[in-house]
Amino acid sequence: MASKPVVRGLGAGRRASVGRQAGATTPVVDQQAARHLLIAGCGLDQTPIKATRASVLRVIRQLGFVQVDSISSVERAHHLILHARLDGYAPTLLTHHTEVSRTVFEHWTHDASIIRRDWMPWWAHRFAGSKERMLRDEWMRDRLGRNWRATLASVKATITERGALATRDFPRPPRAGEGWWDWSPHKSALEFLWRAGELAIHSRIGFEKVYDLSERVYGPPSPTSTRADLVTWACNEALTRLGAATAREVSQFMNAVTVAEANAWCQEQAAAGTVVRVLLERETRRDVPGFAQRNWQAAAARVDPDTTPRLLTPFDPLVRDRARLKALFNFDYRFEAFVPKAKRVHGYYTMPVLVGDALIARVDLASDRAAGVLRIDRVWIEPGVPKRRGSAQTTSACLRLASQLSLALR
Repeated sequence: MASKPVVRGLGAGRRASVGRQAGATTPVVDQQAARHLLIAGCGLDQTPIKATRASVLRVIRQLGFVQVDSISSVERAHHLILHARLDGYAPTLLTHHTEVSRTVFEHWTHDASIIRRDWMPWWAHRFAGSKERMLRDEWMRDRLGRNWRATLASVKATITERGALATRDFPRPPRAGEGWWDWSPHKSALEFLWRAGELAIHSRIGFEKVYDLSERVYGPPSPTSTRADLVTWACNEALTRLGAATAREVSQFMNAVTVAEANAWCQEQAAAGTVVRVLLERETRRDVPGFAQRNWQAAAARVDPDTTPRLLTPFDPLVRDRARLKALFNFDYRFEAFVPKAKRVHGYYTMPVLVGDALIARVDLASDRAAGVLRIDRVWIEPGVPKRRGSAQTTSACLRLASQLSLALR
């Protein structure tokens, strides 16, 4: 992101309204205020900062985690998330933190993610819950095989003796399938032990995981907190980044607690005055019950969104909740990678374009790695973007963004 193309005349960069009152007591968080709170929580309100090891870690700590996804049509999701926030980002900057300094770790939130390291103690609850669920899961038990206890013990013993290993380092049955989820017993055991917290991701070969004992990667486990402490921590962290949300959105931010637990916590904190009961404006409604940070009005009023155009991956924290995206930005987005080609409307890997507080376009992209370029199949300008000059500026900005992304990540 060396240059900074600006698309003008889009209404972006306005200061957020501070909400309206519903009746005498319950404030309404209108769409614009909610957008600004979320944009700030997603680290998209400021001009992209220079990419360094320190700034990569700072962005991850601000977001809490970045989602990992296997699709590399453009680039892996975690790299695209960081690229949208950092000027001159390169994947090697993140590799330092995942494989050298160990200031982040890889596990599950709402999905596979790279997570700030100081959050790891809270994952003891997830490790225990994952192990319990997997032991009940017929799909996992079927892939581990009839002698699943022996397979788990053998895989862990082998890693204990030999050190960090990948799936390729274990024998694969000659009749094992090649499908994405057609795991061999050893692959299944590695994933089981990783999700249960007994193994950790030591490194990656390309995108293939290399596993080692957790204590050899991150040291001895931390003491387990209580469930009540987990609920308080998870809900606090979620609401801090969402700004204003329903109890379900608070729960789904990390999938660390249930909706019932999140709702109970929000109700208790509202009664205590540490959070505020609000009504959320969502599309045509202004009466969706929710909760907000106590200082949400002042926080929203301070946000003046940066107008640097940004290409956002479908897995960006701003984009990944499709219902919230439509409710706050009036942007109806569908990820079409798993839609049959004949039925796609926009393309296999379409990236929304954010300018200020508006999603103004979507771009269908694909990497041509042989040629070392990123190809743009088509740019769609969203309704409401000024015609003629506005559309030309938007298309030009998208082309330049794609060019910068290609140079940074190939």
